Amino acid sequence: MSLKKRLENYKKSNMYPFHMPGHKRMLDGCYQIDMTEVEGVDDLHDPEDVIALDENRLATLYGVDKAFMLVGGSTVGNLSAIYACLMENDYVLIQRNSHKSVYNGATIRHLKVGYINPKLDENGIYKAATLEEIKESVVAAKTKPKAIVITSPTYEGYYCNIEKIAEYCRSENIILIVDEAHGAHLGFHESFPHQAAGKADVVITSLHKTLPCLTQTAALLISTNRVDITGFREALDIFETSSPSYVLMNSISQCIDVMEDNRDYYDKYVDNLNDFYKIRGKLKHLEVISEEADKKDIGKLVISTKHTNLSGVELAKILREKYEIETELSSFSYVLAMTSFMDTKEGFERLKKALLEIDKAITVGEIKVPILYAVTPNKRMELWEAKTSAVIEIPLEESHGRISSTMVCLYPPGAPVIVPGEEISNQSIEIINNALKTGIHVTGLNKGRICVVN
Repeated sequence: MSLKKRLENYKKSNMYPFHMPGHKRMLDGCYQIDMTEVEGVDDLHDPEDVIALDENRLATLYGVDKAFMLVGGSTVGNLSAIYACLMENDYVLIQRNSHKSVYNGATIRHLKVGYINPKLDENGIYKAATLEEIKESVVAAKTKPKAIVITSPTYEGYYCNIEKIAEYCRSENIILIVDEAHGAHLGFHESFPHQAAGKADVVITSLHKTLPCLTQTAALLISTNRVDITGFREALDIFETSSPSYVLMNSISQCIDVMEDNRDYYDKYVDNLNDFYKIRGKLKHLEVISEEADKKDIGKLVISTKHTNLSGVELAKILREKYEIETELSSFSYVLAMTSFMDTKEGFERLKKALLEIDKAITVGEIKVPILYAVTPNKRMELWEAKTSAVIEIPLEESHGRISSTMVCLYPPGAPVIVPGEEISNQSIEIINNALKTGIHVTGLNKGRICVVN
């Protein structure tokens, strides 16, 4: 019996709750299945019954040796994977555009960190890290990395060649950890290749991002005997809440039901996407970015305004205010519309109609994008050293040449412009100021001030 069915039965029972939570299941909706670890509903931190069964179903679904349910998003998975696979002072290679949780994991574990630097396109979008870039970073390092952490797919959908990278890491005895937060849907249809699960040693995936699952749900997937499962359990005991939400775990259980059934969800989804991409031949100014299916997730709709008189932020605002369409993110010269097999044909048609109307109303132009190639980081100390140093807060404009103790990111997606332990450059300050002027959300500042090592 799945957790979902067990909770359904419990809801129908006459059991009175003299236990947490305080709403006592006296409210309607999800409150009816919001439980604590009582007899019959198992314990996420020590699963032996229905949760253990659902984790086994999850492992089978993704073709891995071991799966852990997560209710703290991929953030908990990234923190736990790094903590479990590496020890203090180990050397790890991560992508420069890694999510901040990867950086935080390296900081907490007191790791020595090196970077893989993927290329960017004219819109400032990071491409996927290549095997060649990874090899170059390994060769350039003074110490062989114990682990490599890569992101695939990227926020905008670019795939790494997981198969070749995993083969290389095995040959070099390097643990491969893949932040696949945006790829929970991969591997279930030929149009969505490069699933990392079953190939990389450790994969972290956000079920909620691209599957029918509630926000914060994720999974940690392990496919190797080169890491210690016990270490992962201990790490999850540290980073995962001790009061995991049964509402979220129920959502995972239900999501597994959907994916095991699988019906014709993906076929209809691919048909809708293929129909949407036909708009490319009708747009004169806007551009829907298209790549070969084995290079980029076709479900991530990247709409470029680079060669128009409209910024990505302005396009997102028009879509929101005039057409009641909310996109995932907007940047200097593009917006990202995220899709899943739960999207309707009507939804795709609304977006197409809106883009065609907007395209007719704009003109040719050129949106300036402060490409991050201009930033050449000067690392002065490790992440953890900067975070544990005495700090002062100063205006960003006066921070040139100082060592940052904070991470400054353009969010979303959360990739850093400034990293703790690095010298702050004029280029970084310019990028941040341009982002603020454009209306892009910047994290890590306090009213224009930044924390630096004193």
